[in-house]
Amino acid sequence: MDRKTKRFCLFIILFQAALLYAQEALPPHLLYGGVPCRQTRETPGKENEEKSLYPALLGGLFTNTVFHVTARIFGADFAQTSLESIKTNLTSPWAWDNDAFLFNHPGHPYQGGLYHAAARSNGFSFYESVFFDALGSLTWELFGETDIPSLNDLVITTFGGAAFGEILHLLYLEIHSPWAALVSPVDALNDAVTGRSPQKTQNLYYFSAMAGPGWIRSIKEDRERLEQLQKTGADPAPSYIYTGNIGCEIIYGDPFTRNSKKPYSQFEVKMQLGGSFYPLWLDWTILTDGYLVSFNPVHTGKDMLSAGLTLQYDLIAGNTTNFAGNALDWSLKWKHVFTSVQLELKSHIGWTFFGSSEYYPFDEAVNLNMEMRETVNGYGTGGNYKLFFSVQNRRHGKITAGICSYLLYSIPWDEHDSAGVEFFNLTFFEYSYQFTNNFSVIVNNSLYLKIESSHRRTNVFSAADRIFLGVQWVFLNKGRI
Repeated sequence: MDRKTKRFCLFIILFQAALLYAQEALPPHLLYGGVPCRQTRETPGKENEEKSLYPALLGGLFTNTVFHVTARIFGADFAQTSLESIKTNLTSPWAWDNDAFLFNHPGHPYQGGLYHAAARSNGFSFYESVFFDALGSLTWELFGETDIPSLNDLVITTFGGAAFGEILHLLYLEIHSPWAALVSPVDALNDAVTGRSPQKTQNLYYFSAMAGPGWIRSIKEDRERLEQLQKTGADPAPSYIYTGNIGCEIIYGDPFTRNSKKPYSQFEVKMQLGGSFYPLWLDWTILTDGYLVSFNPVHTGKDMLSAGLTLQYDLIAGNTTNFAGNALDWSLKWKHVFTSVQLELKSHIGWTFFGSSEYYPFDEAVNLNMEMRETVNGYGTGGNYKLFFSVQNRRHGKITAGICSYLLYSIPWDEHDSAGVEFFNLTFFEYSYQFTNNFSVIVNNSLYLKIESSHRRTNVFSAADRIFLGVQWVFLNKGRI
């Protein structure tokens, strides 16, 4: 194992140890200006049960076996393992891979989430399950594929899996029907094998789904050429695409009154998936945040505020705007209630400890949507900021605005010719009009902006502007005004 690999593995170990220390060291409550935090009921979970080590390990082994056998049946090159390939993996320095972006995201976080669910369903806590995520990823990299073990896959699977797996595990406990197996199949398999009935919960705060058509205008240009076009008054050649879209929003636990040391006793998921077959286009957004520890310094009849440390996994995928990252953020969630109007503000700022993107070497001759072009994965670290604001009136509807900004610096160990610095920004404005308590019409305008800078290649500017018109159905809303 070379020096860079050793430093990287040491970083993972220290980071996990810091999370464990934070869980044990923080006091049960803090004081804010002399006002004690409001205590709230902890979310029940399976860590209160007796821990079962071997079933948790077997769950990870079963997951790897299913992925490997399936890939081998379909003839995937990476699944054609042998004793020679395993020996090579055990003796080779770890590397940074250049797999397809959508193979790594959300593929590896979901795979890690299955390891996580195997541990959680057998009584292990959130932090303890992170080690199972890392172990499952480590064994897959060494024994499950022929490719040289990948450092970026280890990080993505471990920490993205912790976020994905905890969300899926807790949602599994919310669904009181056999359909829960679709949300977390490893949870369902474990309950079927052990014959135990899961401890079902009722902590879901909000759940809605939407569907409808969208229209996208996108461009990708060399930044210098784009500036020249703007000076002459000419426009770059954009692509116009019509897409179908579905999505949902999930809020688990009251986001404004949460006071808990239990990870993910409150979390949120915003997801949207759109696409087109001709021209081929993918438009996928997943924004998540989950409190690791939270406090409730303000709780009155009109004002409620929670604050704390959150773990985030965000994925924003498009033909020219692929970006994903794991982050630790400080988050504030505030609500103010008037007689007939409700204001909500949610902000997150912090460190993207591992981000992933794609660098697009610019080529005028390449058609943006119809032809394949070489891309290079880039891995880095940096800062992020997310802000969401909404104002709602039962009679006139709800207005929501948001901005998500990420600044990513390439990790020096990355040997690929990726961008040195990247700025990614998502801004959206949304209006929904409520016809009934459950049914609304919704219009959304979202702007995706990506700027990449490299000393070795041409700087690239990418943008996509999406307009969406659809319908929304609210299945549950405990915060209704």
